[in-house]
Amino acid sequence: MDLSRRDFLKFFGISVASVMLTRCKSILPTPTATCYAPIAPTPVTPAASSVRERLRQCWFSFDDLAVSTRESESTENTMGQQLFADHRTALDEMVARGELTASVADLVQEAYGAALNHVYRSNNTMMTCYEPARIDYAPTSAGILVSQSAALEQIAAGGTVDPSTLETARAALEQDMAWYALTEQEVDALYEHLSQQNPNFDEPFPDFNALPLDLTPDARAAAQFILDLLTGK
Repeated sequence: MDLSRRDFLKFFGISVASVMLTRCKSILPTPTATCYAPIAPTPVTPAASSVRERLRQCWFSFDDLAVSTRESESTENTMGQQLFADHRTALDEMVARGELTASVADLVQEAYGAALNHVYRSNNTMMTCYEPARIDYAPTSAGILVSQSAALEQIAAGGTVDPSTLETARAALEQDMAWYALTEQEVDALYEHLSQQNPNFDEPFPDFNALPLDLTPDARAAAQFILDLLTGK
């Protein structure tokens, strides 16, 4: 039986490729989903800027995690767990200051955890317990987050932002956040609908970017938050 997205994150993490599921023990906890609300704009204080920088460093640490994972002889994702905890702590500080709603923070945290798991499992050669899955968009979504983080880091370092590049990144992040905003039941319903349309699995399933996902206010706010965070705004 195919697993729902949040069960996948809770028990396994992100697999090494878009057609693989693992039945290994989870390496990172899954945030508890809550109801959603838009971000309430608040002026950024010097202290808050420090928190944002800590968050940015978490997102810009995927390459370091990849290297650490490849060089490690352990299946314990110590660095990933620390990054996950540091990211959660920084988000909680922003929530406490009223700069971010708890629900948007939970969505951003879930997405970040998925990206960490994707990097870890993509670089850990010691983990081999994978099974094919007929439909699974979770690894694709997580991979997009990792690639967008790298692209936006380069944009921020360059000091100039091409509007078309920024809009491409925004669209990708919004599709990702719309995916993570889905409930388990909605993900299962989507997979069931696609399976009914292609019962013999003899046709390619739609690309992740082509999925008709609703962009909720919470998903839009989370995408904008990540975009601003990674471009240094």
